[in-house]
Amino acid sequence: MAMRRRAGRVAGGLVAVALCLAAGACAPGGAGAGRGSPRPGITDGILAVPSPAPASVAAASSGHEPAGSPAASPSEMVLRSGELKGYVIAPLRYEEAGGTERSDTPSCAPLADLVNLAPEPAPAASVLRTAVDASRAGRDDQTVVTLLLAAYADDGAASLLDRVRRAVDVCAGGFGTRGDDGPAAYFAVTALPAPRVGQDALAFRMVCDRDGHRSPLVFTVVRGAGAVVVFSAANYLDGEVPEIPPALVTAQAGKLPPAP
Repeated sequence: MAMRRRAGRVAGGLVAVALCLAAGACAPGGAGAGRGSPRPGITDGILAVPSPAPASVAAASSGHEPAGSPAASPSEMVLRSGELKGYVIAPLRYEEAGGTERSDTPSCAPLADLVNLAPEPAPAASVLRTAVDASRAGRDDQTVVTLLLAAYADDGAASLLDRVRRAVDVCAGGFGTRGDDGPAAYFAVTALPAPRVGQDALAFRMVCDRDGHRSPLVFTVVRGAGAVVVFSAANYLDGEVPEIPPALVTAQAGKLPPAP
């Protein structure tokens, strides 16, 4: 996700849009940032995920792909710093971005899963990255976008997009969640024009209300053959809806496996 902090803009799970769930980021001043980063203290270290990180993330961080994993690993498919001019791409630790939101409405669980950076069905392996416009890096008004790249060995990639698409439709009226940071309400769930990249794609936005503090979040989900990349960003500072740069989406989609 992407998040701005104006006293900033930042994004992450929407690291890059700071997600509502992360470290109570929906609270005023949460995550110490404005838009983007789900948690404070995002680092650039090697992805090291302690329990209770999803097994798929842990597998990717250890460098061992589970049996039946796709030929291309997530770390090979994800954008690297220097591959997209004008952007800084950095690793993100799951423990600094993952969440614990549980939807009160089962049909809306796929949306809460994306906020948690834990999509269902669970991927064979996955990696997290953040992307920041280099010209604004370190500024209070920067936008940080979080990328979750998930690899599947079967039809899980298509299933994930189908589940999220249905949830965006049926959850337009909103839904509630509960997690380690307490209850939250999500509303104004709205489908956005999907980018014309990959084999399938969708985009949507919603607003998180935690203790009266409202934060807009945006997501773009793109599928390639056996892989999905979720872009997210959030704004915890003001009501302006953050943007996921089209150039970033296009560049990352170009690294996904082509249709067989």
